[in-house]
Amino acid sequence: MKKVIGSLLMSSALLGTVVAPLVANADANTTGKTNVTTTFTKSTQTVSPVDPSNPDKTTDPGDGNNGAAAGGDLSLIYVPASLDFGTSEIDVSNDKALDLDKTSAATTLWESNAVIEASDVRGTNAGWSVTVKGDTLTGTDGATIKGATLTLPEGTVSNSGNQTKTNANGAYATAQNVDLATTDSTVAGVQVLGAKENNGAGVTVSNLNPDNIKLNIPANTAKAETYKTTLNWTMNDTPGN
Repeated sequence: MKKVIGSLLMSSALLGTVVAPLVANADANTTGKTNVTTTFTKSTQTVSPVDPSNPDKTTDPGDGNNGAAAGGDLSLIYVPASLDFGTSEIDVSNDKALDLDKTSAATTLWESNAVIEASDVRGTNAGWSVTVKGDTLTGTDGATIKGATLTLPEGTVSNSGNQTKTNANGAYATAQNVDLATTDSTVAGVQVLGAKENNGAGVTVSNLNPDNIKLNIPANTAKAETYKTTLNWTMNDTPGN
């Protein structure tokens, strides 16, 4: 009888060792999922001008140097307040490409460049463009200069948030000749800075080399007097072209 009971117990033990692994294998699970979410809202901050060589650093460009102003959403936050091309003798035979007077108190350079800064904190990445249009170059007696233009070179572009080329915000600059002779108010400005759709977020800085900014005067058109004009810059919600 004892042998029978012992055999039964041994058989049960053996069955347990066989059945248990089969049950464990049937319940095994080797995968799982975790859902992760986050939400952003549009920025409500007012963006101030930034250091042209370090767009992550907000700074004061100096009293009277900024031809624009700080702003939120989509804003043009800095352009030069004034540019002076000095004094020149009249030339009745040759066209003139006048150099910018970088030493004049009326020329507002920033870190030795003419600077344009645009800010997009809308949170849409819908793209934008900055255009400029010139008023007629006009003398103190009301005379104008037919064919006068202003050459603006392509700026060197950087942006806030990340300075590496592979992570740039996609904004770009273009060189332009700005007409200073038209009286047609319907003529649109020319684009000097832009971002296509899905680009241009944050603060974008364009540094223009002042050596390549020229005031172009055709021969035999200027009188012996002072001429003035105004550059009108506009931040547009139209994506760059």
